Amino acid sequence: MPGSLPNLRYDTVVFDVGGTLLGLHESRPFQEFLEQAGLPAGMEDTQALHRRLIDVMLAERNAAQGLGAEERELSGWWHSIFARTWPDRPDLANEMALWLLAGRFDRLFDDALPALAGLGEMGLRLGVLSNFGTHLRDILQRFGLSADFDFIVVSAEVGLAKPDPRIFELTLARAGVPRDRILYVGDHVGDDIEGAWAVGIDAVLIDRRDRQPEALCPRIHSLTDLMAYVLAPEHPAQAVILDMDGVVLDSMPKHLHTWQETLVPFGARVTAADLYPLEGVPTERTAKLLTEKLLGEPCSDEEAQRLAAKKRALFDELEPAPVPGVLPLVYDLQGKGFRLALVTGSARSVVDGALRPAGVIDLFDVIVTGDQVAHGKPDPEPYRIAAERLNLTPGECLVIENAPLGIRSAKAAGMACVALATTLPPPQLTTAGADLVFVDSQALRHWLMEEWQQV
Repeated sequence: MPGSLPNLRYDTVVFDVGGTLLGLHESRPFQEFLEQAGLPAGMEDTQALHRRLIDVMLAERNAAQGLGAEERELSGWWHSIFARTWPDRPDLANEMALWLLAGRFDRLFDDALPALAGLGEMGLRLGVLSNFGTHLRDILQRFGLSADFDFIVVSAEVGLAKPDPRIFELTLARAGVPRDRILYVGDHVGDDIEGAWAVGIDAVLIDRRDRQPEALCPRIHSLTDLMAYVLAPEHPAQAVILDMDGVVLDSMPKHLHTWQETLVPFGARVTAADLYPLEGVPTERTAKLLTEKLLGEPCSDEEAQRLAAKKRALFDELEPAPVPGVLPLVYDLQGKGFRLALVTGSARSVVDGALRPAGVIDLFDVIVTGDQVAHGKPDPEPYRIAAERLNLTPGECLVIENAPLGIRSAKAAGMACVALATTLPPPQLTTAGADLVFVDSQALRHWLMEEWQQV
């Protein structure tokens, strides 16, 4: 494409409109509405009306999912919003609906024009796909946006609405590029993100006020972030490799409980201090180490296998929760173009049982489990295998761990390794060789998204 950069990940960026490019975020139009209605229009009055409307919209937004194939659908939803905003004044509710249809409440978000200009200068084609009434083109014209877009798809014009796959397929046809060369940007997980994903289009959620921190999709906080987002990653690593227990899943307390249940008949009392430093060791090997330490006697291979089978059966009855904030981070990393891998001492069957319910197992390009290696952590073999399957060198990988054995394994494989202090205190992880230690996933996310590229 003439004028485009060689490291662009996409050729075309397609935007939702309401909540993405335009919004009801400024108070001045609401003050004008109150003034025209002959009502008190001071700052407090205006803010109260604005806040009341936004609260109703947020509470009812999901009810609008899929609406827009017919103009009356969206019109009916908006009338219900204004009726709830003015429960005792149907006249004002109707008047607000007229103002909305005329675009009198809408304002451009501050980041819209700089983002559109920046992406255009980079050589990207731009488009619109929006669940909107037929007046959308007039509104875009009024804000001077029409010339920015190579094509515009409006639900009420085509008789289809997001998240219907057919409207995304229609958008693909209008764009005229392969689906893996399009990025869709919107503010609603159901209509925008899941709708795009259903037809194989990458999508990113615009979440300016950080209202959806647990959304399981890539997020940006400003449209101007797109200028970096559409580029191939330029970080110290091309892939991020994660441990599972204690990094992706908050499962170590459940591992402790199931080991306690397994070994208590033998008189062994397993504590966190006994188990947590062994995190990453294959289950059969853990059975041997715990038995020898707590009972003072050797454990045969057959007995270790029997104990491991019992422990796995107990664990399968539980459903570990994700580590808070990590799954959204995984989606962020994937959305930014990083290869992802998972390296764990658990068996593949355990990984499938634990991660499939969370819906994230397919995000990982490579999964290396304890039953797939000859030597588990702290041996470098698991992480070296991950790099080989990613077709990358160890130096092109960053590992996220939470346990000393995993840190030693990653470092021995020649990889950078940072740690999450989910199960052990930071000094213990630093001593094990972690390059950096983060107290929680929020701190880790900030470093990965904001500072890592500068290292």
